[in-house]
Amino acid sequence: MPRTVPASASEAPGNYLTGALWSAQVKATMDFLMGSGTNGVPRFKGWASSSQSIATGTTDVAITLDTEDYDSDNGHSTSTNTSRYTIQVAGTYRVVALGGFAANATGNRKLGININGTAVRAGSIQQQGIASNSWNGCVVTEVACSVGDYIEIAMWQTSGGSLSTAASLGFGPALMVCWISS
Repeated sequence: MPRTVPASASEAPGNYLTGALWSAQVKATMDFLMGSGTNGVPRFKGWASSSQSIATGTTDVAITLDTEDYDSDNGHSTSTNTSRYTIQVAGTYRVVALGGFAANATGNRKLGININGTAVRAGSIQQQGIASNSWNGCVVTEVACSVGDYIEIAMWQTSGGSLSTAASLGFGPALMVCWISS
């Protein structure tokens, strides 16, 4: 369920600080900034526990995230639209996407961040594949989002055949989303 950022305290000089005013303005803001769960800043970290096969081509493929470390606002589901984190509080978010592919020297690899299925500016990396090691990338960007927008990791590769995403700890696809301002 969407929620809003608490209003900052603002009172006229000479007014007394009452318990009700403190709870409604100062405490609510501090709970939002410093709290935990749905009392805190919206945040999410999810990842793929197994590899996903990506066919060759330059069409973005949304990456399935079947495991969560935390999801303060229930913006992600592990059973429906599992690639998406859906924004519950409007604002600017810092988004981090990590992903990797199995070793293969042919073609290019792309890792990106999509909002509502569309790539975002300064939100992707593309590099040539590597024969001896798996390819791994990380993208960090900040995006302004409205309630209902969804964020996904998008990957593609052009090896000429299907390639699997990396699945090991530290190299497999992961998405982190954290609210930073209104």
